[in-house]
Amino acid sequence: MRRLIPFLRAGVFTLAAALLLPLNSAHADYTGAPRTFLFNPAVQIPFSDTAKFKKKAPYVIGFSNAGLGDSWRVVMQHSLMKAASEHADVIKQLIITNGNMDDAKQAADIQDLISRGVDLLIVSANTQKALDPVVTRAMKQGIPVVMVDRRISSDNFVSFVTGSDAMMGRVWAQWIVEKLHGKGNVIMLAGQAGSSVSADREAAAHQVFSQYPGIKVLDTVYSDWSPVKAKQQMQAMIAKYGHTINAVWCAHGLPVAGSIDAFVAAGFKAGEIPPHTTADLNGPLQLALKYKIPMLEIGYPPAMGRTALDVALKVLDGQPLPKIYEISPQIALTRGDETASVPHPDQYIDQIVDAKGPPDEIIDGGMGPGYNPSTFKIKLPGEK
Repeated sequence: MRRLIPFLRAGVFTLAAALLLPLNSAHADYTGAPRTFLFNPAVQIPFSDTAKFKKKAPYVIGFSNAGLGDSWRVVMQHSLMKAASEHADVIKQLIITNGNMDDAKQAADIQDLISRGVDLLIVSANTQKALDPVVTRAMKQGIPVVMVDRRISSDNFVSFVTGSDAMMGRVWAQWIVEKLHGKGNVIMLAGQAGSSVSADREAAAHQVFSQYPGIKVLDTVYSDWSPVKAKQQMQAMIAKYGHTINAVWCAHGLPVAGSIDAFVAAGFKAGEIPPHTTADLNGPLQLALKYKIPMLEIGYPPAMGRTALDVALKVLDGQPLPKIYEISPQIALTRGDETASVPHPDQYIDQIVDAKGPPDEIIDGGMGPGYNPSTFKIKLPGEK
């Protein structure tokens, strides 16, 4: 049987009643409606009226990606591209730009897409404040915007496709609290300063940690989603705090390998490295099993790229949509590290790890068998 973990939403620390679902196999995935939507304690959830954006097909859609600096972002873009190719009957052209993780470059990209007369924009913002003005401008000009993965600071968009950063941040933190029995020291290894993804996960985690006087956040450091920088940051933290570090809250799987490498380099043996949180990447799971590290994985599926394209088509068809369109994550855990709030994961880490696969492999990419990001090719609508 599979047990749904508690869900925490709407700025209130709320534990939903755990439900039991049938599990057909060790690798079965949850395929129901998004859990974060179903268990949202709010009676009314904001919806966007998209009737004014309804148009006749075929459509020209622009996708402004913050960048392609890591494997997650590559798979997310491929997911969107694959979905577009499957809707060539209603999509005339998909125009993709790469912001190279630079705010000014991405803002210029979006302005160029606007000038090219796209019917709709899909945007994954590098940082939330810097990209707000240009996205707001598009909306004021009547071009609907669907955010994916990273949003802007205002609500000037039609819908935001995400994996619930708040839920991830809170559940990671609650698991750490319970692993430490309410007393211990935590390092927060965050992502990129100014990124909505990292900021929202951090804020949600602090909301949990603040309820436990015995939990102390020693420091918050930023990895810029880089394992190399994460290792440097954690080396500094280990030099400063040593064995008094009882857990590492990581904002994603990207910094985790660097953090673990820092502990190994500092002489920590298997079984001595403190609990870590992670998401998506194969490498941290390999290291967790190798070094006997308690680890909680909450997926942030790059398949949200496909979802963003599906949402975009619903917008252009005039269908009402949730303002925040959250998809369901996968929950995985190292065996023996269950807690009161994470009593039974969807799967265990030894069941989902690709033992011989590359560390940057995305374990929940949703691209189907035979997918290889380095050789992926697909014909997009409008290409000859």
